[in-house]
Amino acid sequence: MGHTRGGSLNLHEPGAVRALLDAASARGWQPGQQPAVEVDGWPLLDAAVARAEAPPERAHEG
Repeated sequence: MGHTRGGSLNLHEPGAVRALLDAASARGWQPGQQPAVEVDGWPLLDAAVARAEAPPERAHEG
């Protein structure tokens, strides 16, 4: 999925759906929220693309 001008996100790629869920969570969505809510994913696309393209965070070495 993607914009004509802008980022795109392949939902078959590892981490793509996680990036969408993280973007939704950052905007207040909570898994298991009752009653269930419908969220429009298009406004989340740019944030999800940025998350998916970001280098993975490394765990702090102790």
